[in-house]
Amino acid sequence: GRRPSSAMPALATAVVALAPRAPRGARPPRTTKTITSRDGVRCEVSQLAEPPARLRFSMDADAARAVIEPAFDEDSRQRCMSGDFTPALSAEDIAAARAMSPGQTEFALTYGELTYEGCTRLGEILAMGPDDVFYDLGSGLGRATIQAHLQWGVKRAVGVELSAERSAQARRAVERLEQNGQLDHSRRLDLVCANLLDGGYQEATAVYLCCCCWDSTFVAQALEVLEKRAVNLRQIVTIEPLDRKFGLRPAWLTLKLETRVGQTWAPEGYPCYVYEVTR
Repeated sequence: GRRPSSAMPALATAVVALAPRAPRGARPPRTTKTITSRDGVRCEVSQLAEPPARLRFSMDADAARAVIEPAFDEDSRQRCMSGDFTPALSAEDIAAARAMSPGQTEFALTYGELTYEGCTRLGEILAMGPDDVFYDLGSGLGRATIQAHLQWGVKRAVGVELSAERSAQARRAVERLEQNGQLDHSRRLDLVCANLLDGGYQEATAVYLCCCCWDSTFVAQALEVLEKRAVNLRQIVTIEPLDRKFGLRPAWLTLKLETRVGQTWAPEGYPCYVYEVTR
């Protein structure tokens, strides 16, 4: 990974304030709410109540946006602001994506990512510190990985993306941030163009899987890789429930929290599932 030569400005310094922990053995509170489907059907759903964030950052979502967004090409910035998340991929990238996860939906080729607000909220929930290593598997243009580096204060943030086109855009953004002295030379930021099944993940303490369009076979393969190789892993975040969406119930994972975080296709919040590693 690149190690910038100049120190990160004070704007990107993560300052945390811990909130009291819940009593050991306490059952997480649940809430019931009424939702209406697109066809007008109303039903009640029960979910884990939203807990107070265990930490708050001095760099908020707007500050992260102000630092990161200018590093991207104009068309990428406009795409993010307008809600058009369908940049064309090369035939090679499309073939690679379909080979990796043959049963994925066509929506998998449509780009979407965490909003700056969603990434901020995810960082607050995960409550990572200076000894943690965060992996974003399927990191796209790299915004969330860059934000984790700038805002969360983790030892290392790694994005793994299959698309060569998106990886190149992400690397250009990192180069511009480095040139502007806006990265922290004391902590690592790595953006890797690779199949996520080929990673080592020995250092990873938290992994984010944007898996809404992947097929069950590929998700199972990804989890198998993480179970075997990510020996220091403590948390896995998915945006689909492993049991209900993919029929997967890994014995080494326990659902800790159901919540919502902002995504570009659902800025108000899209489901997010935080699993604790209990092996």
